[in-house]
Amino acid sequence: MQNHVYIISKRLEEFGVSHAIICPGSRSAPLVYAFANSKKIKCHSVIDERSAGYIALGMAQQLKKPVALICTSGTASLNFFPAIAEAYFQRVPLIVITADRPPELINMQDGQMIFQKAVYGKHVLASFETPCYGLEKTVYFETEKIVADACAIATGNVLGPVHINVPLSEPLYPTKNEKPFLPANKNDLLQRGHLVKRSGKLENQIKNISNAFLQSKKTLIVVGQNTDNNFVFSYLLNLGRFSDVVIIADVLSNAHGVCNAPMFDVILSKCDQDILDELRPDLLISFGGNILSKSLTSWLKKQKPKHHFRIQPEPKPIDTFKNITECIYEKPENILRVLSLLKKENVKEENSFKNNWTKPNAEAKKLVSGFFKNSLFSEFQAANIVLESVPSACNVHLANSSIIRYASLGGKLHPSWVISGNRGTSGIDGCTSSAVGASVVNNKLTVLFTGDIAFLYDKNALWNNLISDNLRVIVFNNFGGGIFQIIDGPSSQKNFVKYFTTPHNHTVKNIVKESGLDYYFCNDALSLKKALTAFFKPTKKSAVLEIGFNMNESSAIFNLFKKIKLTK
Repeated sequence: MQNHVYIISKRLEEFGVSHAIICPGSRSAPLVYAFANSKKIKCHSVIDERSAGYIALGMAQQLKKPVALICTSGTASLNFFPAIAEAYFQRVPLIVITADRPPELINMQDGQMIFQKAVYGKHVLASFETPCYGLEKTVYFETEKIVADACAIATGNVLGPVHINVPLSEPLYPTKNEKPFLPANKNDLLQRGHLVKRSGKLENQIKNISNAFLQSKKTLIVVGQNTDNNFVFSYLLNLGRFSDVVIIADVLSNAHGVCNAPMFDVILSKCDQDILDELRPDLLISFGGNILSKSLTSWLKKQKPKHHFRIQPEPKPIDTFKNITECIYEKPENILRVLSLLKKENVKEENSFKNNWTKPNAEAKKLVSGFFKNSLFSEFQAANIVLESVPSACNVHLANSSIIRYASLGGKLHPSWVISGNRGTSGIDGCTSSAVGASVVNNKLTVLFTGDIAFLYDKNALWNNLISDNLRVIVFNNFGGGIFQIIDGPSSQKNFVKYFTTPHNHTVKNIVKESGLDYYFCNDALSLKKALTAFFKPTKKSAVLEIGFNMNESSAIFNLFKKIKLTK
């Protein structure tokens, strides 16, 4: 067996990788032996590669460091692709290791073979391929250098996945008495801090943003999708003390505890133009990942602030709102720290920019509360009930469908929650797997909000031995992908809606029971509130709560909500 693969696990150990997801296969046998022999890396076996990728993603989100993801040769590597794309756009570090045929066998009608070298293209930060050695020769330094570079890039200024393709010659399995051989340790090759090149001097950019902040009377800070970052939170908390600073936090930003206007999604979609005019900033500061709210994105695209500073580590400006005046290529916490230390004269609260937002925010809360009180049971109302029942200090995962939009509109996010979701590419294909991965490496209660189609699509997430007792899954089952009846576009095409939705008559009960989890079902507000009491109690099993809805009724109720307006 080729001993140079032991260098891969050894160097990942030293770099701090503590978990590896391994998908079964034969060509990857040397990698399996290398990682299984590690005393510092905990290995988990997951059969379905697509689910495995998202489980690794969920782990890395929680651990805030790379997780190794390993598969055999052939199309197995392609099944990692959706999770890798999500990790790339969400900036989550993964070390993807794919076993491969030797180069001389590629495209020679050998079994389980595709073109694996650089197979992930632009969706990884870097691609590497280790040399393929025979038994007579092994150069450890070459493999060692590749792994060191891969780790450095994955955890540099711009986080993300990297790919190491490992061609392996036979024999793939060790002989009975064969033991792994490692060379004596050389100098540590691990390289950290691949810094992003800046277009200008950072000192000048800090001076520019500081001056703009001191002079502005209407500063709007927009925080996009972001991993839990205590530094960012503390600096934003300090900046929020100014009466002319408004902080808007995306539902996945993990800055909801410092958001001045948590009802911003409702405000911007329902207020008349007179109110919206008072909300315009003269200084916009943005950072973080994707923004869920279409209302916020559309409104910001119409704004022409005097200054818009975009703070990001990526080397190419991300100009979502098409109005950036200056891009600062730096980690947000480094710039926010500087701004939080500035001394600025506060204006009277009643005449402040913050007050312009807090007034409609209070009215929006009343509107939503009144709507729930007077409407029939629906997905929107159920989401509100469940969010109010989730215990504090939880990991909350929001799947991609109606549910994440309801969470954004409701403004019910508890400051103690750490919220995650796959909004890098916004697919439904690995939502449950990501939550499973998070629950494995975190002792906190992990609560997943998901839809029926997302749950059914990713049911293989439960097809493994990783399900722990701290996982709770809430499935909103409208029996057919009802999101397409509430979002603009598909909902207006009545003759074609059957091609957007996916009607079915399945509950998730059998899947849950087969997986050995506890199961609850309800389809009205009274039974839901009763079920939630038992659902969140500590038990020796994970549990799934399924809430049933009539798709047409639920979408009709939400569409009524969309028509309500906020006026002065």
